[in-house]
Amino acid sequence: MKQIDKLVASSFFGPYLVAFFIAEFVLLMQFLWKYIDNILGKGISFFDIMELLGYLSVTLIPMAIPLTILISSVLVFGNLAERYELSSMKSAGISLFRIMRAGFVIAILTCLFSILSSNYLVPKANFGFHSRFDAIKRAKPSMTIEEGVFNKDFRGYVIKVNKKDPDGRGISDVLIWDHSDSDKSLENLITAEKGEMYVTEDGNNFVMNLFDGIQYKELRDKSPKVKGKIKRRKYPFMRVKFAKLTKVFSMEGFSFSESSANIRKNKFDLLNTFQMMGAIDSLDASILKKLESVENHDFKGNEAKKKNIKKSKIVDSKRKEKPLPKTKKGVNTLKNKNKKASKKSRNPETEYEQKRDLELTKLKGFTETFDSTSLRKLLIKTYPVIIGQRDKLTSVRKRINALNKEKRMFRFKLNQQYSVALICIIFLFIGGPLGSIVKKGGYGYPLLYAIIFYMIFMMSFIAGQKLNRSASVDPFVAAWLPCMILIPISVFLTYKAIKDQQLFDLSALKSIFSKNK
Repeated sequence: MKQIDKLVASSFFGPYLVAFFIAEFVLLMQFLWKYIDNILGKGISFFDIMELLGYLSVTLIPMAIPLTILISSVLVFGNLAERYELSSMKSAGISLFRIMRAGFVIAILTCLFSILSSNYLVPKANFGFHSRFDAIKRAKPSMTIEEGVFNKDFRGYVIKVNKKDPDGRGISDVLIWDHSDSDKSLENLITAEKGEMYVTEDGNNFVMNLFDGIQYKELRDKSPKVKGKIKRRKYPFMRVKFAKLTKVFSMEGFSFSESSANIRKNKFDLLNTFQMMGAIDSLDASILKKLESVENHDFKGNEAKKKNIKKSKIVDSKRKEKPLPKTKKGVNTLKNKNKKASKKSRNPETEYEQKRDLELTKLKGFTETFDSTSLRKLLIKTYPVIIGQRDKLTSVRKRINALNKEKRMFRFKLNQQYSVALICIIFLFIGGPLGSIVKKGGYGYPLLYAIIFYMIFMMSFIAGQKLNRSASVDPFVAAWLPCMILIPISVFLTYKAIKDQQLFDLSALKSIFSKNK
């Protein structure tokens, strides 16, 4: 390694670490401000919060690394330009690309580390975050029940608690709506003045002991129906007062598994590149299978017709294979009889059939061959068949659309891992030339410029996500949209830095204003 490479590499070391921790802190604070109400005040200890934040900080590495390269490159080359070291190197005949070679190596290593973290560190950290958060929820499910908020975490129930004791166990003014019945129109409401809640020792059930309450329940109508008469129920509604009532809720919805709803929703974050490619292949096979089922789909009645056609062909073949009887003279008597019959049948009937065929060719549609009564009967018979086939094809089409949407998300996430990694190299060719043009060191101007370009990256990143979600563009284009926007900017800034030009040449505007004066 030559002296110039040592100088640039040593200059990168300090700002690189500082910029990485700044980026991690900013992104972590963004998450905390968004979800602070769901974490604090729920009985979670400080060490549990630190563990969750530790897992979360690992998941933010791919998004923090590009900002790290951008801030450190602007800072390093801005310091070199401010101390005129960059100018002395250029005057000695050293090109800007040669000066940036050590930074380019660092950017490539950072790019590889981003790919590595996206494929191995982030999936494990996401799994650890979900599993740890699940353990906390199972140990303290009362943190999901907030004061004055309708809670729907337990399947089939809506719970509202107007007041909770500081210990998280005692509750008062409780309302529970029971929607576990198959008939959702039936009302089932439980009210209680006070109670307590806790988890069983095995952690499988959540228990609420309610005191001094009333249960309002609408009963199911089991009375026999009589034609022409409306028989009302004697007791359509039930109201029961109780001194104590124990409600047991299953903790199945709080269990962490890959088949749970939350994991199905965020399963892209738990897979690496090879697993995503395997998932895409399996989705392609499923889509192809569905398409083949649609192409080979036969309407009801077609199969019966095909069977009848096959049977008729078999019968005709048997008739053809049967030898005709012959006379002693060797003349086919049956053939002669058929000829005589055909001569007789050519008279008025054949002429009528020919005329009928000519009339049929003049008809505009198939339905004109039926009279109104026959057509009505035909439509009545075929309508349910057509509706059934339409519903089947509609369900298949919806399933294919769902598979295509899932495949689109997999393709987007797969390409996004590598597009974000490539941004690290692109940001080097934005930050380095920008620092040499601005010629300002420290954490003032470099941080300001870095934030501006990182905002451009984030806006294009979010725009790509929204475009992919709405299926407006191809997932490949949506994932690589930030690179498509930032590459021309990096080329423009690099060209300006090589030519030692200002970022925006205002001399032409000054000359225009001076002429007007």
